[in-house]
Amino acid sequence: MNFIQTGFLIGGLAVAIPVLVHLLSRWQVRRVELGTMRFLQEVMQDGAQRRKIRRWLLLATRMATIAALVLLFARPYLPETIRRDGDRLRVILIDRSASMSMPGQGGRLIDDAVAQATDIAAELGTDATVLWAWFDSDVDPLDGNPSRVTAPRNVVGDTNYLAALRWARDRIAASPDAIADVVLLSDLQQSGLASDALESASLEMPKHVPVRVVDVGRPAANNLAIQSVTTASKRLSPLRDAITNVTLFNFGTLPMEEIPMTATATNGRRSVRLKKSINLPGGQAQELAFDFGKLEPGLWQVTMQLDVEDDLAIDNRRMTAFEIAEPAPVVVIDGGSRDGDQIAESYYLTAALRQSSEPTELSSEDEQAGPQRSGRFDPRTVFLFDDALPEIHPSRTELVVVTDCGSVPAQTIERLEAYVTAGGKLLVFAGDGGESGASAYTAWQQSGLAPGEIHKPVRSGAMPFRITSLEASSAMLAPFGDPQTGDLSRLSFDQILRVNPASETKVLARFEGDRPALTRHRVGQGEIAWFLSSADDSWGNWPTSPLYLPLVHQMAADLLQLTGEGKIRYRTVGDDRDVALAPIGPSTDLRTVSARSGDVKPVTFENVGFEPSGGALYVVNSAGKESDPTRVAVDQFAQHFQITPADPESAEPTETVQGEYRHELWPWFAAAAVVLLIAEFSLANRTSA
Repeated sequence: MNFIQTGFLIGGLAVAIPVLVHLLSRWQVRRVELGTMRFLQEVMQDGAQRRKIRRWLLLATRMATIAALVLLFARPYLPETIRRDGDRLRVILIDRSASMSMPGQGGRLIDDAVAQATDIAAELGTDATVLWAWFDSDVDPLDGNPSRVTAPRNVVGDTNYLAALRWARDRIAASPDAIADVVLLSDLQQSGLASDALESASLEMPKHVPVRVVDVGRPAANNLAIQSVTTASKRLSPLRDAITNVTLFNFGTLPMEEIPMTATATNGRRSVRLKKSINLPGGQAQELAFDFGKLEPGLWQVTMQLDVEDDLAIDNRRMTAFEIAEPAPVVVIDGGSRDGDQIAESYYLTAALRQSSEPTELSSEDEQAGPQRSGRFDPRTVFLFDDALPEIHPSRTELVVVTDCGSVPAQTIERLEAYVTAGGKLLVFAGDGGESGASAYTAWQQSGLAPGEIHKPVRSGAMPFRITSLEASSAMLAPFGDPQTGDLSRLSFDQILRVNPASETKVLARFEGDRPALTRHRVGQGEIAWFLSSADDSWGNWPTSPLYLPLVHQMAADLLQLTGEGKIRYRTVGDDRDVALAPIGPSTDLRTVSARSGDVKPVTFENVGFEPSGGALYVVNSAGKESDPTRVAVDQFAQHFQITPADPESAEPTETVQGEYRHELWPWFAAAAVVLLIAEFSLANRTSA
């Protein structure tokens, strides 16, 4: 029994009042001996026992009356277990992941799931509401209440049971008055379970909502899968063999023997095809290397194909891509003379750009041919004091680096403006340029190549300038957000160029005091990046730091789309096509994280293959975890997500709610109080002290 107004229970202390009255009344009795009453002594002794009983009854009646009144005002009730009336609601979730394309009893497993789901939906009749949804990594609801559901032709996504159950939970929460249940049809692939127990516990499916899990999977599966296809880099030298590495795994128990495998590389004009025969025991992995030899420059698409009839065909094909290209030609502009090249700004930059960031393996033939260009950049230094600036065009010169912005004459800046407007990439380092510095700053601003309003350089005080924040959305400096890669706050600068950035300029890094350290903006078809300190050791000792080489490589390579994802981008079916980054302000923490904007609805990749878009080539493959056919039992599935299993013998959803209805008992206590009051009045009149 529960109470609505529990505060009135304190009034139960008043039960002690009749006891006190009873005791006090006994103390007030006085015995008086009367001679005329001695003849009645025997009669009085006979009635004393009855009067004592009535006094105890009167005490008990008064105490019960007070208790009844207290309980009456506390409003006691009994919680009842009832079946709540309401509309019938059934949420049907059908697994649409890649593993559902395995052969089933009536075609594919997903065809079997649709057939069973149709029968389950018909159990409730036409008055019930049935919500249908496909799920793989995401949930795709069917609009309305379809009378006929057909299985999709392509099933290539990966499984996420938690996302499906969360969607069902939210739909049920939107209809609180309905008697609801959930039906999930799947092959119960173990890889679709949430790996984090806390994440699974966050589901919090209502306990009164039964979940019927229908297993349509195969008891055992035979699957040989291509798990990964990799190359040494996305950009390979034409002087080196293009080698692609493949990892295979036999998820079945039977060995695979003499399985043909074909590797095809094509760039639109030429194709190279290689074949191998695979022998792989059950439950084991194997790594293979396909050597396509030296390929001509271009963007090459590679497809690996297994010619095998196993239960899952989606992972018998996997793609990759790479670019065959010479090192990018870079013109380094130095305003000084070749006679002092050992102390010039260009000395540090040219040496850094010539260094390769990747290990180089040369064959014996390559070694006999002499030194080869195997790095990402092929720098050429131009000293403006000695040489005239050669013809620069974006088609032949991919990047131009200015070592000292203050030492470049106005005529050169005009030519750089034409180069960038036509689509060129420009990397500029700060410098005072001596006496010509002020006029050079003005020419930069008039050309539109400056990041904003340029002021005089500023020297540090007792403490050097340090980089304190990075822009999270910048791919150029993304590696330096990880302390294991490098912490740019360790670099020190004695002097910096002060700039008030324009509205269209992105500030990618900042010094203390919110001063820009690295900026980037567009002019015409091209882009310009400014590093607002010197390229040599005249404004600081940062060129002697181990971070100098990787930072210079990152700035130059990112302008040429050689860092981050670049021209070749790998995706999995179900991934978003476009990711919008929310604007992030300056931060005092170098290790910042990018964020997605909630205003952009993502559009996902739906098919396996190659998709060119926005100047990039997207390589879309199926999810690797779908290759593992290991399954989970229904009871383990229910225990993992802490859901209430449905009664397998009941077709209709039945819902019992504890405490949903309160059966109040106050009328009974009111009647009891009235009866007790009457009894108390009667006993009080007939009982004497």
